[in-house]
Amino acid sequence: METISATFTLTDQLIESYRQTGFILLKRFFSEEMVLHLRDKVRAELSTPTDSYQKGFSRLGYDLCSGDEMIYDLLRNWHFREVMWSLTGHRLFFTQGVGFELKKNVSRGFDWHIESQSFGFHRTEDYACTLWAPLHPIVTKGQRGGMRYVPKNIISGEYMYSHVDPAVFRCLQERIDSTGIAFEDYVALRDGPLNSSGMNTLLEHFAVEDDYELGDVLLMDKYVIHRSVMLDEGPLESRDAFSLRFISETSRYDHARAHMIEIPRNYYGYPGPTRFHLDVCQNDGDLIVDSPFFADREQRRIAV
Repeated sequence: METISATFTLTDQLIESYRQTGFILLKRFFSEEMVLHLRDKVRAELSTPTDSYQKGFSRLGYDLCSGDEMIYDLLRNWHFREVMWSLTGHRLFFTQGVGFELKKNVSRGFDWHIESQSFGFHRTEDYACTLWAPLHPIVTKGQRGGMRYVPKNIISGEYMYSHVDPAVFRCLQERIDSTGIAFEDYVALRDGPLNSSGMNTLLEHFAVEDDYELGDVLLMDKYVIHRSVMLDEGPLESRDAFSLRFISETSRYDHARAHMIEIPRNYYGYPGPTRFHLDVCQNDGDLIVDSPFFADREQRRIAV
């Protein structure tokens, strides 16, 4: 089956825009067949969040579409490979499929954030990106329900990976070891650096929010700070979206970073949405693509 539109054309302007801002909207990129396939998979595989930090969504799921032949078809499609190489300049490796559902007038999604969960297992400097596909139309002057994202050449999230996240988890562990910490204080500690009054004003001022037709996708590198937009009153009862996560083939396992994610889960006693970051490698510095975790390794590579 067709996975991406045969008529999609990548221009030099799109490539330059992605290299500068860290994100690009690719119009009519996925085929109708691909969108309908992902919508069916997401509806079947999503579940109610168990992680208290992720209850901004009505349903979500990590590690979706494992072994899915249509995803493999996409990854070996020559046109898809050409587009991804031209935009990123990296040899990429597919790690996870992630799905999210927003319920109308209820689900807030995530506030301003980086992908501490999905890219919290490799080093700060290792390249990673997300291909985000809304599975329903998004109209910014209508029901909304999309995302807002800030150009990284204005405000980059690199400092969140390199300094803020490690400091937050170190503070959390030290508070736990001494007096303990209430869950509300943990959330404030985790969300505060990007959602304080001053920072929120800056991010909102420079943020971009796009309309999406079915088949449109967003490519976004891991340094782009972004947030969910609530699904307002309108005809849709819920909005689904599917994300494909990619890392550079040169990515190395960051054992300390991967295990930091578990500190609040162990302390507050709730299960996380995935064990991928714990199970993918055992030793700090391991080349992630060589992990025995990937029995389908060759099908996950996006060859150039």
